[in-house]
Amino acid sequence: MADEEETELEEGEEGSAKKGGMMKIILLVNGLLLIIGIGVGAAMYFMGGEEKKPVDQEDSETLAEVSEGDEVVKKKRSKKVPVYIPLRPAFVVNFENQDQVSFLQVDIQLMTYDGAVEAAIKQHMPAVRNELLLLLGGKQYHEINTREGKRALSQESIQVIQDVLKDVGEPHSIEALYFTSFVMQ
Repeated sequence: MADEEETELEEGEEGSAKKGGMMKIILLVNGLLLIIGIGVGAAMYFMGGEEKKPVDQEDSETLAEVSEGDEVVKKKRSKKVPVYIPLRPAFVVNFENQDQVSFLQVDIQLMTYDGAVEAAIKQHMPAVRNELLLLLGGKQYHEINTREGKRALSQESIQVIQDVLKDVGEPHSIEALYFTSFVMQ
């Protein structure tokens, strides 16, 4: 009886040893596949996924067909990428607000489609900042506390910057000016 129990135990241990060995192999293979998958995914992510083809001049322009009568006219629309230029540090000026001194702190970013404008702005930043500070400091509270007042200030600021760039003979195509922070106190 004892011999029969020992043989059953030995057979049970061998079966479980075979199952345990197979299970380890399966887990190792799954683990390796998982690691390989993560590695391939990370490589694709960091390399940008698919290869990018060089863009032709025609590819950068979208053609739109407009029918005028029987004639089909092709019009080109340019697909330009905007360049945003932050003017750092923030502008801080004081201005009059009905017999008391108030402060204005404003962060400004310019938008253009011409990369040469960015270089010109950076090269002539002291002159640009000076003219903007003079413009902002000359404003009164009631002129800029409304949405319309802020929009008018934005347009005036664009004109001032364009004038500075024109005076030094640099490209001056600024499309928009954005106030990314506007605090009056």
